[in-house]
This record gives sequence, C-alpha cells and structure tokens, in this order.
Amino acid sequence: MATRCEQCGNRIRGRIHTSVTGRHLCQRCGTRLQGRTAGAVAGGGIAGGRSTGGWYARVRKAMGRPPRR
Repeated sequence: MATRCEQCGNRIRGRIHTSVTGRHLCQRCGTRLQGRTAGAVAGGGIAGGRSTGGWYARVRKAMGRPPRR
C-alpha cells in the first residue's frame, strides 16, 4: 500500500518527511513546512511564515538543488 501525503493527498514517492506532529508529508509539502516554520520563527508570524515557505521552495528549485531533508 502506497503512502499518501497528509497535506496534499498525493502519493509519496521517495523519502517521507515526518512533521513534529507526526504527519507524513511528501517532498514538496515537507519543504514548504520547513520554510514556513523558519519564517514564523524569524519573527514574521503567520504571514511571514507563508511567504518564506514559498520563497524557500522557489530558491531551492532555481538553484537546481533538491529540497533539504
């Protein structure tokens, strides 16, 4: 049985990211969660976390690097 991402519902291929609350996330959702967490911790609150999450994912993709694990 294939595992599905608990955030977006897509089938997870490759590494499964586990959030601190125990949710199983795909690569994309795991990267976005990591960026959002960094933005919120840096003092941006919810809005800063959301914008940092998208920015982080775009920068990693543009540099040709896979998202951090």
